Amino acid sequence: MSLTRINQNISSLNAQRQLENNTKRIGQSIERLSSGLRINRGADDPAGLVLSELLRAQVSGLDVAQRNASQGVNLIKTAEGAMDEVSGLLRQMRDLALDAASDSNKNADARIALQKQVESALTTIDNIATNTKYAGRSLLDGSAGTKVSVIDNSTVNTQGITSLGDQDDGYISVQVTTAAEKATSSSDTGGAVVGANTVSGTGDIDLSGGGDALSMYINGVKVQNGGADLLIDATTTWNDVLTAINTTAALDGRVTASIVGGELVVSSDAYGSAQHISVEFSGTATSVQDLLDSGGEVYFEADFGVDCVADVAFGGNALDGGSDVTFSGGSGLTISHATYGSITLTASAATTIADYSDVLYGQQGTLSFQVGYGAGETASTTISSMKTSDLGVTAALSTVDISTVDGAEVALSIIDEAINQVSAVRGRLGAFQVNELEAQARALGVARENLAASESEIRDTDFGREMAEFTTAQVLVQSATAFLSQANSLPQQVLQLIRG
Repeated sequence: MSLTRINQNISSLNAQRQLENNTKRIGQSIERLSSGLRINRGADDPAGLVLSELLRAQVSGLDVAQRNASQGVNLIKTAEGAMDEVSGLLRQMRDLALDAASDSNKNADARIALQKQVESALTTIDNIATNTKYAGRSLLDGSAGTKVSVIDNSTVNTQGITSLGDQDDGYISVQVTTAAEKATSSSDTGGAVVGANTVSGTGDIDLSGGGDALSMYINGVKVQNGGADLLIDATTTWNDVLTAINTTAALDGRVTASIVGGELVVSSDAYGSAQHISVEFSGTATSVQDLLDSGGEVYFEADFGVDCVADVAFGGNALDGGSDVTFSGGSGLTISHATYGSITLTASAATTIADYSDVLYGQQGTLSFQVGYGAGETASTTISSMKTSDLGVTAALSTVDISTVDGAEVALSIIDEAINQVSAVRGRLGAFQVNELEAQARALGVARENLAASESEIRDTDFGREMAEFTTAQVLVQSATAFLSQANSLPQQVLQLIRG
């Protein structure tokens, strides 16, 4: 560079560039030191950012999986603690049966008293089986973890099956035996009602007499036309009535009027026995016959909807001889059963008497715990029913009767079977708790620690190295600033040439 040229101060430009680079360098060091992160944005290390985000997601997932495993342990402890009480009651029952089996110690009255104690213990066992729950989930009634999937969405809207009871795993079919209906009132005039026809003389209402005029009430609500009360006279058309019903604000969402097949039809908007519709007239008319069956001069008519009723076949198609259970205790499109739960059908399915095969799939009593980072990394177990009707092999525990010597002898065998069943479940749950849930929780803790270390290695700031970088950049900024000042003063040397 010639020192005799002043239009371009190359030394100054170089010093400015170096100062700018060093300023960015110290700024980056300050950001890393203040945030504690080496990678604050994708530009800092694109590949490192991608890998560290994957590791972060995995660490977070492992945290949740570890909590799931710990909560699973608590669930198992809850179930096992309740079964410990069941075992204690079974031992008491066995002692009572032994006592009742001895003629030398007991007479008939004493055995009856012992039987009362047995019945009390049986009631308590059933209460434990029914009421032992974890976060609202029943654990000992055979329903724990019941899984039901909807196979046919055109038939089943939603399902709330809480138990398969003693039914097998498999496909579930539905036979609608009673179709759901809306509450409906129809003019029943043989198709004479159309929008252009006046009410007078064309349907069940005859307004041909002088001064005839009627007001109309639906579900006790006075039908209005444009905000004013509807007044039906000889000039009113059925279409006017239809429009008035559908625009009366108090009826919106409750009933809908339509003309179907030439008939005026007023229906509830929902299905089921909870739905009610009434049609009432007040005023003067030559003739007013009810809207349902034109049988005479009736100013009032009412109708109720109908709930769907269906037979549900578990473990196979009902048409192929599956075990049918009648679901009828629901409302509208929902069918339900006290033991099994509920199924809500679609409107098209619930309103037609028909057979729907394999619309659901149910699996009995499986408790599944997500104990890994990825899909399918689960641990599962089953808890069989602890109800007295389900315990016992040769006969149900609920049938034991120690009021006789022979009954006491039989009861001993049944109670022993029940004790073995409960003990087997407790042993299996204990092994599941120790060997799967607790071991998995420990393994997850180790994996989480190692993955967190890897993520930290990639993303976190190494303060020792970064402080050295900061110090270097700080010195370079100060140096560049000083020499920029020197470079800016170099052109002044040309003045010496000018002065001569």
